[in-house]
Amino acid sequence: MGLVVTERVVPMSLRGEVGGNVTFKSPTVKQGKTKYMYLQKGSVYINGYHSTWNITQPVWQNTRVDSSTNEVHMFGLNMSHSGVYDLYIHYSNDPEPTRIIIRLNVTGKYTTPSVTPVCSDENNFKRCIVTCASHGGFPLSSMTWNVFGTENTSNNNWQVLNRTELQSKDTKLFTSSSTAYFNCSRGELKFSCSVSGVTSDEHSVCAHQDSLNNPSLIVIITACLVPFLLVILGLCWWRCKKRPIRTVVAQNVVEELKLNGCEEQEAV
Repeated sequence: MGLVVTERVVPMSLRGEVGGNVTFKSPTVKQGKTKYMYLQKGSVYINGYHSTWNITQPVWQNTRVDSSTNEVHMFGLNMSHSGVYDLYIHYSNDPEPTRIIIRLNVTGKYTTPSVTPVCSDENNFKRCIVTCASHGGFPLSSMTWNVFGTENTSNNNWQVLNRTELQSKDTKLFTSSSTAYFNCSRGELKFSCSVSGVTSDEHSVCAHQDSLNNPSLIVIITACLVPFLLVILGLCWWRCKKRPIRTVVAQNVVEELKLNGCEEQEAV
């Protein structure tokens, strides 16, 4: 702007989120009129106003100046907006302007992790590979697993196969994912995934376990089969016991009929 000033320096920090808004302002409010106020990043003018000059420099389209409060509002934040800004305010009652150095830290909130299970059953042994993934986060954060009842440590029932963090060249945001292996020999397991404080819903894996290696399943099958087998054996025994009696009765009837026939012939 062509100003040569000797200013007082006031440092401060500001936090924002991708897609959100922030407001640049002085940490102190003074009485009196303002000669000028403007915001810049390095040597790049962003926005501002002057009480007597007509500022012709282009402004950032995602900013708005409020001269009544000496504030600059910035909208639609992205990762490129992170950095150090200078906010200059010169009150008419002050001999020199105040320079507020503002460090803006823009972060990205990770999406709720998505869960993708892929299960297989080979040789009566069921297993599942599950992937959790989250997008649009900053700074870098790794995916973690919360497997209930296992103290969240890999063991014979499950283990983490890999973790991956990829940064977009365009948005500078990260995608965080992880894949875990689940052994279904002991039945159902419940879990969730977390990244940077964002946690998925609770999910279950190995819920329909039908492996013969499952002890509980063996007990259930045995309990169902034993009564059925007893009924079958009882019916077989009953049929075998009744069959000889029927044969004897039938033979007696035949012999009696033959005997009666012979007696009738002799009477004739």
